[in-house]
Amino acid sequence: MERQVNLTTDQLRRLANFLQKSCGIFLDDKKLTRFQRKIETIVHEYESGDFNRFYHRLRFAGDKELVQALINAVTINETYFWREHEQFRILVEEILPSMVDQNRLRHIRILVLPCASGEEVYSIMLAILDKKGLLERLNIELIGVDIDTDMIKMAKRACYSQRSVSKLPKHLVDSYFTKDKGSYCFDKELVSLVQFFQVNIFEENLKSRLGEFDIIFSRNMLIYFNKEDKRRSLERFHSLLKSGGYLFLGHADAGMLDRSMFEPYVSGFQVYRRN
Repeated sequence: MERQVNLTTDQLRRLANFLQKSCGIFLDDKKLTRFQRKIETIVHEYESGDFNRFYHRLRFAGDKELVQALINAVTINETYFWREHEQFRILVEEILPSMVDQNRLRHIRILVLPCASGEEVYSIMLAILDKKGLLERLNIELIGVDIDTDMIKMAKRACYSQRSVSKLPKHLVDSYFTKDKGSYCFDKELVSLVQFFQVNIFEENLKSRLGEFDIIFSRNMLIYFNKEDKRRSLERFHSLLKSGGYLFLGHADAGMLDRSMFEPYVSGFQVYRRN
């Protein structure tokens, strides 16, 4: 019989402190309790329950595989297509048309951070495809990034449950998905047009790695961070956005914005413009 791992509160807090310092993920005691069994499973799988050896590999040996496994265990990626869809309407009916240049095909870069398992990235693509005429006037580049490598793999696979696509208009499901053994798989040619990367928002070379963007979607990520790291995240968004670029946040992020960096674009919908 396998020996069950039971981590102490102090051991869990040491791991939480490591995650907060290394990638900004903030876990209070309530969240630690929520993720305890998943964390204990990781400790068992990698070091047969020996916490000291596990922590040494994390803290001092720089074991990237182990760090990533721990990150994947404590990140929540509950999402679905067409979530907060009013923001997509604002994107395709107001913001993108305002960016059209009558004299040339303008290149627009959109970043989704975090992208989770891809539903948000592909929802943006579907909204754009459904708005006739936009792609004839704009060359749109979509990039999805996430700290969780398991989510990146799922986003690239692009096959989803019926629940995940249930909020989508039927004509979009019929036009762009193929049903395969109970899953709804997004059009493979369209999947190939999106770039996905594993990224930590706090890594030093983020801007040189990703470049600048016209639009950033980052919905309900700030809830993972403490006050200081929320501020750092907003500074990163400000740095990554071109002057006058647009930032879409989630409802859970409301009230966290620094008005010296961003001003509201649409009241009540968490859409902001870079100062």
